[in-house]
Amino acid sequence: MLAVVAAAGLALGSGACTRTFHSEVVQPNPLVRPTETLRDSEIVRIITGDMELNVPRDPESRVSLLRHKRYPLFNEASFTVVSRDRLRFHVQLEHKWIEWADLSSWEVYLVDDRGQRYLPEGIEHAKTKHMVSMWDYEIRSTQRNYFGDIVAINEDGWKRRTTLGSLSVFRGTADFVFYQRDLFTPDMRGMTLVVRRPGQAFEFEWNFEDR
Repeated sequence: MLAVVAAAGLALGSGACTRTFHSEVVQPNPLVRPTETLRDSEIVRIITGDMELNVPRDPESRVSLLRHKRYPLFNEASFTVVSRDRLRFHVQLEHKWIEWADLSSWEVYLVDDRGQRYLPEGIEHAKTKHMVSMWDYEIRSTQRNYFGDIVAINEDGWKRRTTLGSLSVFRGTADFVFYQRDLFTPDMRGMTLVVRRPGQAFEFEWNFEDR
């Protein structure tokens, strides 16, 4: 069984507000039935947005008014049980700024079901990808009746040349490796990966008990 919940809140720290995004999945403990359960976890996904990142909505017909929608930023985490002593977390962050998409610039730690905190042994395969979306659109004149209603659209978009619309975001990915004797056990009830920096934090939680 898989359940997903998400929430966002504000926490005080270092004299400034930090916006915290939280998401959770419910899944079996991968070590309870190792022959039946994959050692790769479910993906915990947090979708955010930015008021400056908008793309056109899909047109309802061949010609329609230009309307925008918020561009979704996908922030994700999952883990692989390498052994009882080692966990590898795969993390992805998307942002409009390259500095914030760079996962090496974030503080990362793991919290188990007893509240004990672990720092990663290292970060591997860190990279940042630049993603650009572009679209073309036309401005056409219309024909209206006596009441001002549009009755026809003229094929004259060539008279008003417009520049291409574009959107630019960055996607950062990296693996965080945690090592500790008996770090992951069959009786573990859950854990949370925290990825944070001043001003923003993500909490990716795995719950191994159906509450």
